[in-house]
Amino acid sequence: MTTDWRAAPDFGLTQLTRRFHQDWTREGTALEIVASSAESFGGKAAPALLEDSLRLLESPLPTWAVTSLWLAATCRGYDIDRLGVDGRDWLRQIIDVCLQRLRKDDPAYHPPAPAPPSESLTGEVLDEILLVTPQLPVAITEHGWARVGGVVPALNLAATQAGPDLAFRLLLRCLSEYWVPLTQPQYDRFAALGERFGYGEPLVMAVDHLIDLE
Repeated sequence: MTTDWRAAPDFGLTQLTRRFHQDWTREGTALEIVASSAESFGGKAAPALLEDSLRLLESPLPTWAVTSLWLAATCRGYDIDRLGVDGRDWLRQIIDVCLQRLRKDDPAYHPPAPAPPSESLTGEVLDEILLVTPQLPVAITEHGWARVGGVVPALNLAATQAGPDLAFRLLLRCLSEYWVPLTQPQYDRFAALGERFGYGEPLVMAVDHLIDLE
C-alpha cells in the first residue's frame, strides 16, 4: 500500500464500508458498489481494497469475528448475516471483484501474499479498544435492529491477528456508526495514532463529531 493511499480520507476495506450507508441501494447492487470502489481513481483504489480483504480473509480470525466486523463497520448497512453469507464468503466476493479490475490493466496479475502485519502499534490499538469496551457494546445494543454481537472481542482479535492498522480503522468505523461518545483526550490519541500510521488527517477527523456527545 502506498503512502498516497494512507493519506486519503479512507482507503481499502474501511473505505468500502462507508459506501454502505442508509440509501446505498440507490447506487446499485452490493457487488456494483464494490466494483465502483475498486474503480475509484481509475482503478488505483483496487490494490488497497484487495490487500485489506486478503489480510482479513487469510488471518487466523474465526469467521464469526470477520462477520461481526463487517456488520458493525456498516451498522448492518449491508446485512450479509441476514442473507446467509458469512464474512469470509463476502471477502472472497470482494477479492474476485478487485482481481477482475486489476486484470483489466494486467491480465497476468496475481496478488502477492499479504506481508506479515506490523506489530509495532498493536499495544496502543488494544489500549484504545479497551478504553471503549464499556461504551461500545452499550451503544450497539441501543441500535435495536442494527445490533451486532462480539464486536469488541473481534476488534481485539483483528489487532493481534490481522494487524493494528486495519483494526484501528475498523474501530473508528464502529465508533462512528454507533455514535460512541469520545473525550478530547481520546480523540487526540486517535489523531496521534493516525499520524503514526501515516494516515491523512481526514481519516481520523471522521470521528470528531463524537467528542463530548454526552
